[in-house]
Amino acid sequence: MSDPLDQGLRPEKGPVKPLVLLPNFMTLGAVCVGLTSVRFALDGRIDMAVIALVVAMILDGLDGRLARALNSTSRIGKELDTLADFFNFGIAPGLILHLALFNESTRVDFNWVAIMVVAACCAYRLARFNAKEEQDVAQTFEGVPAPTLALLTLMPVYLYLLEFEFVKQSPALVSAYLIFCAFLAVSQVPTISLKSFKIPSAYMFIVVP
Repeated sequence: MSDPLDQGLRPEKGPVKPLVLLPNFMTLGAVCVGLTSVRFALDGRIDMAVIALVVAMILDGLDGRLARALNSTSRIGKELDTLADFFNFGIAPGLILHLALFNESTRVDFNWVAIMVVAACCAYRLARFNAKEEQDVAQTFEGVPAPTLALLTLMPVYLYLLEFEFVKQSPALVSAYLIFCAFLAVSQVPTISLKSFKIPSAYMFIVVP
């Protein structure tokens, strides 16, 4: 997961070199791709929506590591990353799921409530992470990270794309599953952190020509 603190706390002083802005542009690109995934879902292209969101996850996983490799961590990067995580992992997956499985519903029902609970728990998890003091090396997270929550939220959509029709015919089961996923996000269950992984400087030319 590209943690909100990955792009750190460097004060914004003096002229900024274009290269150090690259991680922030990557974060903004992830937001644009996430928004495009929702557009695909609105157009009924659920498969493309899922692919676009996976691309957004990949960009999210690279921006913080790229910032550290370029020594361009910043407060703005931290805030951008948090906002991108909330949209791409807290909002977009639920919208895609709703448009794929429950779009025919004309009322606010428990399915929509479950989707809102996922979004709210994702926001809380990100805020809780930001509120904690940054440690030198974090080997574990508390609760399921936001990208993992997004993948779990989309699991019923994956099954639907594989033509498991029971998913669309079992809204109560899907809603209960979403509530469980939301609980995992705000729980204190330890999960593996990849925060300490860094892009070796010798391989930076692959990312930055």
